[in-house]
Amino acid sequence: MLRFALGVCLIFGAIWPTIGTTQESEAVTFVLADLNGDGLEERFDLVAGIDGATNLVISNTGLSDILAPEIATTGLDAEPPLIEVLGDGQIRVTSHHDTNGAIRWTLGLTIGFPDGSYRVTGYTFIWWNPVALDEYGLCDLNLRTGTGVLQVGEGEAYAVDVVTPALPVTIWSTTDKVLPVDCL
Repeated sequence: MLRFALGVCLIFGAIWPTIGTTQESEAVTFVLADLNGDGLEERFDLVAGIDGATNLVISNTGLSDILAPEIATTGLDAEPPLIEVLGDGQIRVTSHHDTNGAIRWTLGLTIGFPDGSYRVTGYTFIWWNPVALDEYGLCDLNLRTGTGVLQVGEGEAYAVDVVTPALPVTIWSTTDKVLPVDCL
């Protein structure tokens, strides 16, 4: 199981810093995707806010623009958040806190369009201690099904139940969420 966790961390560590970047290594600040299924691509823009927070603005929805406040953050000297279109057509916004502090982490929020609204449908949290290599964890939650997988250190990965539902992106940052303790 350690091999699984290390493999996942290595894959995410190697891939996530480059996902959503151009050849000039500039962070992508928007993507286009038809998430709502109307045949027209919406535009998903990451817009820098205050105090390291990043907002998501969804436009071209056929209605008014949608604001997802503080959907991502960045740590001191860390890379800015990234946005990408996943293979299944959903959107992932990734925050990095990987340059300072004893515990470093990366958080990926998957955004889908179930039930006719833009919602955070997935939550992937990876954390590690760069000094103590045996201190790490992986939390991958499917908020639509209420299930997930959690692994801490060399322990076995195990299934977890998730109480927090797939919340609308407009209230994600302001709503209290109940997540497994090692997923925060």
